[in-house]
Amino acid sequence: MPVKTSVFIRRAERDDLDTVVAWMEDPDFVRFLYGDPARSPKQIRERIVSMLGRSAVQAIPGGLYLVIDSVDYGPVGLLSLQNISWRNRACCLDMFVGHEKLRGHLASAVAFYCAMEYCFHELNLHRITAYIYSFNEASWQVLEKAAAVRELVLREHVARDGQLYDMYGYGLLRSEYEAECRKHPRFVEGLMESMIEEQAKALEARQAESGQ
Repeated sequence: MPVKTSVFIRRAERDDLDTVVAWMEDPDFVRFLYGDPARSPKQIRERIVSMLGRSAVQAIPGGLYLVIDSVDYGPVGLLSLQNISWRNRACCLDMFVGHEKLRGHLASAVAFYCAMEYCFHELNLHRITAYIYSFNEASWQVLEKAAAVRELVLREHVARDGQLYDMYGYGLLRSEYEAECRKHPRFVEGLMESMIEEQAKALEARQAESGQ
């Protein structure tokens, strides 16, 4: 059941380099990335160039980097599909919302569903694995609403803000996701309607603020 939204996924291109580098220089964005942040803007840029280069040249890639784009907002975030096993039809999914004003908002949830649709219906995968920090409640709640199962807890696995946090490992099968979509056929459409309402309220607030 394809999801019809104004949010879409496309292959990352060299023209996206500056946008993605800017995201990765944002401390709030880096907080959700796995591992240690890059030490300098130069290292960040080299890393992104390498990522985009690999995605373009491999005929049967083991990893894909895609940009989550939006008719309304422009580039929203970065979708990383790693450890793709075409034989087992499985991958590990990471999604990072780069658009500062959309983090934790409904647009992020819609982007997650677009990512799952892409994995299951475009790439014909059977299983998605995702690792999410315990403090990233908005993301793991979206996965659980899509029927993902928390299969693993790595206790005190990641250090952020002077504290140690757990990391959750989720698994989602295509059959589970499609059963949930059949069970709640208007769930994503409801998210979209709510997102439009959220946009309208934000626009009204900006207009009221500029009028003062």
